[in-house]
Amino acid sequence: MAVFTTNLFSISAQSFRRESRQLLRLTLPIFLAQLALTALGVVDTLMSAWSGTEDLAAIGLGSSIMLPVFIFATGILLAIPPLVAKAHGRGQGALVGLYLSQGALLAVPIGLVCALFLANMQPVLDLLKLEPLVYQLSEDYLWYVAFGMPAIALYQALRFYWEGLGQTLPTMWISFAALLLNIPLNALFIYGGFGLEPMGAAGCGVATAIVMWLMLVFALLYIHLNPFCKQFVAWHKLAPRYLKAGWQPILAIGLPNALALLFEVSLFTLIALFVAPLGANIIAAQQIAISVTSVAFMLPLSLGMALTVRIGQVYGQGDQQRLREVLQTGFFYAVLIGIFLSVLTLMLRAELVGLYSDAPEVVTVALGLLILAALYQISDALQVATAGILRGFHDTRITMWVTFLSYWLIGLGGGYLLSFTDWLVEPLGVYGFWIGICVGLAMAALLLVWRLRVRLPSIQAEMQQCHSANV
Repeated sequence: MAVFTTNLFSISAQSFRRESRQLLRLTLPIFLAQLALTALGVVDTLMSAWSGTEDLAAIGLGSSIMLPVFIFATGILLAIPPLVAKAHGRGQGALVGLYLSQGALLAVPIGLVCALFLANMQPVLDLLKLEPLVYQLSEDYLWYVAFGMPAIALYQALRFYWEGLGQTLPTMWISFAALLLNIPLNALFIYGGFGLEPMGAAGCGVATAIVMWLMLVFALLYIHLNPFCKQFVAWHKLAPRYLKAGWQPILAIGLPNALALLFEVSLFTLIALFVAPLGANIIAAQQIAISVTSVAFMLPLSLGMALTVRIGQVYGQGDQQRLREVLQTGFFYAVLIGIFLSVLTLMLRAELVGLYSDAPEVVTVALGLLILAALYQISDALQVATAGILRGFHDTRITMWVTFLSYWLIGLGGGYLLSFTDWLVEPLGVYGFWIGICVGLAMAALLLVWRLRVRLPSIQAEMQQCHSANV
């Protein structure tokens, strides 16, 4: 039989093609959905910029405050796909329904807590010593966005339910619809019209909240109208007696996962704060590099999310041969994506930076940062893919500690030493942080792959026991 071989593994060509189709069918819609959601932020930024500099500053600040809150809530609910996928793989329809109902119920307090947090950000804004207009616009923006947080949290729970069943196209279509609706709603509330006064950046918050509620409506309609998804609906299991059975596994997987994501997001936020004293040119170059790499990261992130679902399915089915094929195919695409993004970043870095700035001082620094960014693409793709695989196995606690060590201690701590002290070398400025990121991501990839190797024997034994019991 023809065999597809790399230095990492061997797999039959037939199996590789089959698993590639399965994995890409899950990955591509998630990737397009993530791009659409990223474009929402771009649209908000562009349309608020046309309203005024203060509005643009308020959107930038408000988005930076909202993102960690949103990421933490999403991280908890990301426990739903592996749980649903495993239960569905084992033919446990009642358990699938339980995770749907309890995940939705859990999303409500998560959304309300996020809303309360965003609606009461005055103490944080007071610390930033903002201009009065920027302060007021930022506070208003966060206030209005807060009204949408319960809706988007519940949407995420429903979205992760159908993604756990292997349905990723609805996420893509709803994200596209949200992007298209966001533009006229922004125009209406930012600039005014039809009897409404212009609201500037605050109007962007109103539009965002409305879009969040519309996404929830679309999600409920999809589940109601799609027979495959509707068959597992068990809203009667919202009763208190089901709380422990539903919430306990979701929180056990979700809380460490949320902290892991928060460590990663906060790394770049804190670096941006640390480099602020280095001057406007460095801040601008740093922002350009983050903007470019954030878009590129959507591709390996989507692969990691797809691997969570695919691993959960075969984990539940107890098929060890298929598990090996999924792992091998997943790692192949992780390495391939890493190489692709690395080469693309190196080849197009000048053109990409030119889209943002033509100031020589900014361009020079940004080009240097993108060279460093190209160096970590392979390790970044590997670590996010392996984290997705481990999440599929319901293993997130070690991932949390790995990300803390790799991102905060090595990436942030080591980067600070390289940037501002002469303990190791002469101070490297902003480049020191990006070298720290390179080392931290490499460490994360190595530790997570090691964790997977350690866990696999016990997982295979569990799958064998499950398969024997079913036989």
